[in-house]
Amino acid sequence: MKLAIEDIGVRFGGLWANRNVSFGVQEGSISALIGPNGAGKTTLFNVVSGFQAPTQGKVSLDGEVISGLRPEKVALRGIGRTFQLPEICHDLTLLENVMVGAYRHIRGGIFGQMLGLGPAAKTEREARESAESELERAGLAKQRNQSARALPLGQVRLLEIARALASQPSLLLLDESASGLNAREVENLAHLIRQLPARGVTVLLIEHNVRFVMQLAEQIAVLDHGQLLSVGTPAEIRNDESVITAYLGRRHH
Repeated sequence: MKLAIEDIGVRFGGLWANRNVSFGVQEGSISALIGPNGAGKTTLFNVVSGFQAPTQGKVSLDGEVISGLRPEKVALRGIGRTFQLPEICHDLTLLENVMVGAYRHIRGGIFGQMLGLGPAAKTEREARESAESELERAGLAKQRNQSARALPLGQVRLLEIARALASQPSLLLLDESASGLNAREVENLAHLIRQLPARGVTVLLIEHNVRFVMQLAEQIAVLDHGQLLSVGTPAEIRNDESVITAYLGRRHH
């Protein structure tokens, strides 16, 4: 099991954002987490990535408990993440943005030299090579020297994924990466995600685009009011009456 979420609960005052949530993600798989707005999906991502300590339960990565660790410690153990609102550096070029992700893995370059973590020239070259490779995979190589400020939303989301991948995660969390994208951009995103397991990257994604999820994910977990409603294959979820009632509203063929 790549990721094990066990009895996770998160309480804010008298409100449980997550309660008794348990499911696992197999290594090398593409899994999805769906549910209505306010179901607790992003809160659960925050727990997995270290941005939120759970009130109860634990999260394990490759058998090691990581819940309660700070985000930077979780990242060093191999978890990469994107956010609902993309967090990129608009004043940097595309290449520089992705190099930031590469530095997290290489722990060198300008930042590493400042911290005494290694020779700057070698790590600078490694970070650049890694960043250029990820930009190529994301279809952004021709714009590598352009400012990130000018990018349309679809390319901003691809850029954020490229930066996360440059840190060489073994598990990638994608938070609504298809949101706001047109049909062509969604297909480009799906193509990129489908390639990740072959690169040794397990994927867990949050998404409201149910058709996108049904075509991409091998396993789907459904949250409703902070609790796990169902876990199964796309076919099982599509035909689960409790899911249809709570979220899907209609059958997707």
